[in-house]
Amino acid sequence: EARKPVLLWFTDAILVNIGATALRPDKAKVSNPQTLQNISVVLLKLCEPFMNNPSRIHPGFVWSPDYNGGIFPTSGDDAVSRLGENTGTCPDPYDVKNKFIPQCFFLCARSLHLSVVASSSFHSNIARQVNHAAWNIRQRNGDVANDANLNHYLSMQYSNEVSLLAPEMLSDALQFFNLSAGFLVGMTDKALPFMPEHMIVDICDFIVFVTRFSAKQMEGVELGNVFKVVVKLLSPKYASTVRNYNLRAKLGDVLHDVYLPPDRAGRSLVPASVSCDPKTGGQPYLLSDTIAQETLAPSLLLLYGEVEHTGYYEKMGHRANIASVLQYLWESKEHRSAFRRITQNKDSFIKFANGIMNETNSLIVTVMEKLPEIRRVQLQMANPQEWAALSEEQRETTSSRHEENEQDVKRALPLCNKTIKMLGFLSTDSDIRSLFLLDELCPRLVNMLLHVLTKLVGAKGMELKVDNPESYNFQPKEMLTDLCEIFSSYADSLVFQEHFAKSGYYKRELMAKAVKTCTKLNLLKDASMVLFAALPGEVEKMSKTLEDDDALMEGAPDEFLDPLMITFMKDPVLLPTSGTVIDRSTITQHLLNDPCDPFNRKELSIDMVKPATELKQRMTEWLEKKQVERQNKMEE
Repeated sequence: EARKPVLLWFTDAILVNIGATALRPDKAKVSNPQTLQNISVVLLKLCEPFMNNPSRIHPGFVWSPDYNGGIFPTSGDDAVSRLGENTGTCPDPYDVKNKFIPQCFFLCARSLHLSVVASSSFHSNIARQVNHAAWNIRQRNGDVANDANLNHYLSMQYSNEVSLLAPEMLSDALQFFNLSAGFLVGMTDKALPFMPEHMIVDICDFIVFVTRFSAKQMEGVELGNVFKVVVKLLSPKYASTVRNYNLRAKLGDVLHDVYLPPDRAGRSLVPASVSCDPKTGGQPYLLSDTIAQETLAPSLLLLYGEVEHTGYYEKMGHRANIASVLQYLWESKEHRSAFRRITQNKDSFIKFANGIMNETNSLIVTVMEKLPEIRRVQLQMANPQEWAALSEEQRETTSSRHEENEQDVKRALPLCNKTIKMLGFLSTDSDIRSLFLLDELCPRLVNMLLHVLTKLVGAKGMELKVDNPESYNFQPKEMLTDLCEIFSSYADSLVFQEHFAKSGYYKRELMAKAVKTCTKLNLLKDASMVLFAALPGEVEKMSKTLEDDDALMEGAPDEFLDPLMITFMKDPVLLPTSGTVIDRSTITQHLLNDPCDPFNRKELSIDMVKPATELKQRMTEWLEKKQVERQNKMEE
């Protein structure tokens, strides 16, 4: 009989503390964090008997206010967001004999959201403030040990850790989140959209938090259900259910931070056992899970594009994590067939590839512009007389700008390195390589590669020096190696050579210097070096051929020319929105970045264009006639 009043008290405690997740909670209206954590500790203990049996939890508790006491409101300022949008009519009625277990589970889920998860976010912010304050003090040559402001932040951090990082509580919470994941994995597709979105967010945020602040406590904790729910929600089947891009990005981060083997993720503290499935003899979940083998590679390629919506700086970290996981999967035979299947969806692959190339161009510009400025300030700070000659205001301004430049480079370089590496390993597959050679992609690929090569070789990027380059992930030699490997992958393709010769970035001197640098530093292996060294000569031959073709097409009627590129069209198509005829490759490239007709700004998609078959026939006949005329002249 004590159950009902005790659980009613917990329900009331949750309702009065609904504001605990605010950025700055009103201390007059919510309990202190330790009280909320104590409530969660008790509820975790109540969940222990069914911690390994998610099938005993009925989801109907969420959509039954008569039983949940209003802790999952659907309207008002305190409304709890659902996983799906426009959920509509509630699924099956909440009709179970044992209502105690679902009540304990969902009360615990809400309590953890208001207490432990909220406190972990606060703790992460305090840790960032501590690092930032210490950096500023060191830049001023101040006394880190006796700075009052820093010590204030440190006292907050240490006091918070006492309760938040208690080993037993961490272990219980991790087990609960694995239970929660198992519950979501086994749920019907009809019920899933009605679940509180924070249940997934909390799983991601808390587990990633533990990997960063108390990874050793994860030893012996089984998180197989968490892996399964991440793979499930990232899969194309559920992409329309989980539309929150920030949440989907978090799922990708969990794969990297928790399930990528420590030696690949650069994490030395996370126990190796966490990423491995004990049921398969200790094989990594990423390799042993059959559903992951089917869906994960295409899911991550889709996610790579989706994180564009998470913010300029945030997307860099997300994409660096995704690229690392993709490389690990690529090197595993279990996933190779899934990678090949991505070639079956041409439009999706073109969007993904376009994103990679846009990203690389942007990142290399950021890096090569800011590294020389970082070096200049490093030398200035290292010269006591020159630094002292500046006013206090000048030193603060210079230090602030220097910190911003460092942060920009530290965000950009890891992703730049990994993006080029990803492009490299994808290009080793003939099917994927054939997609990059499409007219819609190949010109952009060539321009991007030459742009990066210009920044590395043409702008003396190989000679650029900074203090502690490893802290920025600045590895120009490795980057040049990866870049030239990509060149060699396409070097024997006539299509690649043609676009290479047409590119405005192409300069004979640049390629000669690149070949010389690769040879001198022994960057490429035998076969790759032969192909790369031969590329400049092949491009020169192609340039001569193109000159002959241009001469052949001289005097072509204007209707045969692309209206934007002023080149002879290969595949003319009609834009129904403006009535303009344009080359298919030109409009495809345009629509990748702008979904509007370039001639009148009306909404347009590639599936709306129509082949200009009659014009194509006239172009073919005209070109054949010109070829015959040229052949006759040669024979004369």
